[in-house]
Amino acid sequence: MRTGCASLPRHRRILRRRSPHWDWRCRATRRLVPGKKGHRHIRLAARLATAGERVRRFLLMTASVLAVLILGPAGLYLWASSRDLSRYQNQIAEQVRKVTGRELAMKGGLRVNFTLSPSAVAEDVVLANASGGSRPDMARIKRLVLHLDPFSLLLGEIRIGRLQLFGADILIERDSEGRSNLAMEPPVEGSGPHPSEHQSLRIKNTPSLPWISRVEIEGSTLTLRETAERPAVVFVIDRFIGLAAQPSAPVSGEFLGRINNSEALALSLKRAGTFDGWFKGVPGDLDMQGTLGGAPVSITGQVTSRRMEMAAEVEGRSLALLGNLLNLPLPETAPYALKLKLTNPRSGTKLEVTDLKIGDSTLRGDFIFRTTKAGKPIVVANLAADRFDLADLQPRPPEPSPPANGGSEAGPSGTAQAAQPPAPSPAPPPVVAPALSSRPPADGRVIPGDPYPIDAIRRWNGSLALRIGEVVGAAVKMQGLSVSLILNDGKLTLRPAVTIGTGQLGIDAQIDASGAGPVLILTASTSKVPLEELLTLLGVSAGMKGGLIDMELKLRGSGRSLRESLGLAVGSMDFVIGSTQVTKDVAHLLTPEWIRMLNLGDRPATLNCAAGKVEFGGRPEGERGAANIRKLVLDTPRFTAIGGGYIQLRNEQLGLLMWPEPRELALMSIALPLRLKGTLAQASAESDAAAARSAGGVVPGTRVASLTAAITTAARTAGQSGLNACATVLARLDSLRPGLRSQLPPPPAVAPEYRPPRPTPRRNR
Repeated sequence: MRTGCASLPRHRRILRRRSPHWDWRCRATRRLVPGKKGHRHIRLAARLATAGERVRRFLLMTASVLAVLILGPAGLYLWASSRDLSRYQNQIAEQVRKVTGRELAMKGGLRVNFTLSPSAVAEDVVLANASGGSRPDMARIKRLVLHLDPFSLLLGEIRIGRLQLFGADILIERDSEGRSNLAMEPPVEGSGPHPSEHQSLRIKNTPSLPWISRVEIEGSTLTLRETAERPAVVFVIDRFIGLAAQPSAPVSGEFLGRINNSEALALSLKRAGTFDGWFKGVPGDLDMQGTLGGAPVSITGQVTSRRMEMAAEVEGRSLALLGNLLNLPLPETAPYALKLKLTNPRSGTKLEVTDLKIGDSTLRGDFIFRTTKAGKPIVVANLAADRFDLADLQPRPPEPSPPANGGSEAGPSGTAQAAQPPAPSPAPPPVVAPALSSRPPADGRVIPGDPYPIDAIRRWNGSLALRIGEVVGAAVKMQGLSVSLILNDGKLTLRPAVTIGTGQLGIDAQIDASGAGPVLILTASTSKVPLEELLTLLGVSAGMKGGLIDMELKLRGSGRSLRESLGLAVGSMDFVIGSTQVTKDVAHLLTPEWIRMLNLGDRPATLNCAAGKVEFGGRPEGERGAANIRKLVLDTPRFTAIGGGYIQLRNEQLGLLMWPEPRELALMSIALPLRLKGTLAQASAESDAAAARSAGGVVPGTRVASLTAAITTAARTAGQSGLNACATVLARLDSLRPGLRSQLPPPPAVAPEYRPPRPTPRRNR
């Protein structure tokens, strides 16, 4: 044990030597006894000693921090300059190969940037695709940045805290057997471990890549291709941030980009499944909110290996934009609001449309998606609506922007005027199908030449059933519309049926694209349909009112469009028209003589009946594509006319000749044959006196089988049996006028514009 004043605290020893108030009995008593002022000096000395210790500690810490800040980067730089980064590049490529079985190449090399956040940068990174892929590379990345942990870097290790991809082109696809190129398996190394690994068979570990909790992607594309029949889905990623603590944890972040070249899609990812789930095709919990083209989008639900239940709400300015997003050929429409529910029953994936509002129309129904054994998609859809406005199938004009002064505008005198309510927008014009019209089309042809959607017909399988109680906004009133559309192995079948006025219209059209060339098979029939409404629906301004038409059409033709199919069509058409009114709108198709015989003026003329028979295609090759009007009968109160001609559908040339037989002797001098010529777009009429002289038994005034007497008798019988008088005479026309057919203008020979490919002949083995 020490004795004396040396065992005392330092500050007390100092005070002992300097203060006269301390007693000198420390050796005897081993302690100091303060005098009168000793307590004050003790407190002062303690404060001075504590302040000195703090100053020394602060100086020591400051020097240490400065040394780290100055020597740390220098040490990292010296460490990096003494390291061969290609060794780490090879280690990364080898680790990827061991885990995925794919080759990784860094063509632009690997470098390390030393900043406050050290990073490894790789240029032109290429990851090989699976064997049998559509291209050799699964991913092509222009620039890849790995943000490193600086403390692990000092220890000679590489730990990644954040991954950034710039200019990436990633392809995810399936082969013909349904295997995804995301299925990565380590290669077979051999039967045992390498001696240099110093491992036994039991302790050999499966290599794995380090987990990265933050992934950022900018200026990249992601292509999803399921099968060759399904269209690819292309994600254009302007910016993506994904955060997850581990592979099985929910992913959060944000997405900004486009899908299938649609409008901008921005999503806030509260829960976007898991990384492991996306790789396995079962993302997990989903909760994403955002906008599509400025309109709100909401996706919620859950997708697991056992069940799928998702709900989505989407709004937009046109269904065409949604079609681009879903890769479906949807038309331009008015603004829409869609609410749907997606589930996976045993029959396949079911999409239930709880509410689809397009403008003022509302549709409901469901879609079922499934695939065949060959991987071909099948879609079965059922839609129904009580009322549908065809004006909603046209895009709405943009609304005028409000005044910049908050709803008031300055008048001529400079004073503010009260804001007037906006004028109501004019009603959209009625929807009329493009067909014959009084004005010639831009290309001079009436029959449309738009090609059939052959690729879509061959790619998809499925059916659509549409039922609408009332269709408004069209040129005619339609009720009870039902449409059946079936796609089956390259064959498109369309069967619409509708009630027009008091009659029924039914169409059965099939486009067979399963062979070398598409084939159109068309059947149409009408029963008691108003002629005016039918012609208006076809876009023809015929100037007829009040008549009912019964028609039966059958034809078949090969071609890539309706124009080509009709140019090679064969078939027939029979029609019968009842009593109708003829207006002056058809005066440009009549000669002055016929206008006088009809007594056509400001008031409409009466047409008692009409009937005709048309044959498509002729036996000679030059007549192929001609609609030969073999027989045509017209009856009016003052005369009866018969005739025929042709319409060459390949070039739309028209030739029609009609011979009148008047009931009154006063009309004998003006009863000249009428010849129509020109095209369907531009037709003209003229009197043909030469046809009257060379018509033989058809010359008016002859006593051979009077047509007026025959049709008068037929009209009396028709009144009792309900038959059409013109149809009765049409059936007897070959006996009434045996030489009529030889007097009809023949269709000109036209070189074919399209020939369907012939199938390759099979050789007998």
